[in-house]
Amino acid sequence: MVTSNKSGQRPLYVYMQRPDTPKWLVVGAYWRDESSSFGRFIYAPSYVEAAYPWTIDPVGLAQSSNSSQVFLATRYNGLHDVLRDACPDSWGQSILRKTHGLPQDAPMLSYLKAASNADRWGALAVGSAAKPSIAALASLRLPTLGAVVKELQAMAAFKPAVNPTLRERLVQTPSLGGARPKATVQDDKGNYWLVKPLVLNDSANIPMLEHFAQAWGACIGMRFAKTHYHEEKNGQIAVRVLRFDRFKQQRKLCVSAATLLQAEYPVQNLMNQKSSISYSRLATQLNFIGAPKNDLIELFERMVFNSVCGNDDDHIRNHAACYEDTSNSWRLSPAFDVVPNPNFTPTHLAIALSGEQTAISKDAVLNDALLFGFETYDQASIHLKLFLENVRNSFSTVQDQLEKPLRLLMFKRMQEVLKILA
Repeated sequence: MVTSNKSGQRPLYVYMQRPDTPKWLVVGAYWRDESSSFGRFIYAPSYVEAAYPWTIDPVGLAQSSNSSQVFLATRYNGLHDVLRDACPDSWGQSILRKTHGLPQDAPMLSYLKAASNADRWGALAVGSAAKPSIAALASLRLPTLGAVVKELQAMAAFKPAVNPTLRERLVQTPSLGGARPKATVQDDKGNYWLVKPLVLNDSANIPMLEHFAQAWGACIGMRFAKTHYHEEKNGQIAVRVLRFDRFKQQRKLCVSAATLLQAEYPVQNLMNQKSSISYSRLATQLNFIGAPKNDLIELFERMVFNSVCGNDDDHIRNHAACYEDTSNSWRLSPAFDVVPNPNFTPTHLAIALSGEQTAISKDAVLNDALLFGFETYDQASIHLKLFLENVRNSFSTVQDQLEKPLRLLMFKRMQEVLKILA
């Protein structure tokens, strides 16, 4: 394995837990060229020679038999897309800035290095050694949920620690994405759950809305991450969401939709990549990496469901694909972070429904229908009609998850959008 580049700069090694066993592998080495802002990645010869049936990024880092091939990165100040996936987003970044004294404009590579390998999303890790040594995630246990929620709320409000020992543990694992405060807890079955509390600046009960939307999607028949809603007598409110990227000590290889689309998020230059960020192009990329037809059709359904429920935070880091060892194939991940807008009924989604059309309309939903696996537009139109009926009929099954004002809001919104899409 290469230990330095021509300038003598030592690499950052990239490790991966195998999808089929707990064993960790050295995947390759990464350098950032300080003079050009380019990043460079090369696969380890041992990884290439093994000819594994998986790759860490099936689009941007597709493997070849050439072990000397260098992959350049120009987005994220020279960080490859899939390594950006392993970085925290705004909540984790804010903790790392405070803990490590990073500047507000720190490059993403700084967050990649500073974050703990124990709690990263997916199955990748990084380090300075040529052999991986990955600490297992020593998660807080589910019975500590109340204390975790209280501490997260204090952190979000920039208040002193309620429990200094717990605060220290939460600060050590800020690796996951998203803007909301969160932490991981583990139940006695080996499942990991993301805990997200209600915070002071929420304009509505966001945990309740997320739990409702996830339950609604599952009730319709889509693969949505399982959630539980918690509300204590002392006013502590939170939702916990099942992590689909790990079970016990096994991690699952994942890539974000941003990585599949090779698009930067948050967007640095919208005009340069606007046409590439659409549900239909994401369906094309899922098809390209071998996802089954059913996944493309479910992506179509999720696009429609986001329109009906008013989830306009459906950006390209809120969609993903996971590698399934049982089928040796990439699959659309369970849906996550589906949160209806509590303030108004959106008329647009964050991702274009077709082409560059972000406005919600029946035409926009059906324009690129053939890219979602439908054989004809008539077939897609019939599927849309049946799906909308299912959406309407399933609402009564899950509406009791909401308090009355939110229930009325969501029912009215559903009726309005169903008319637009009918």
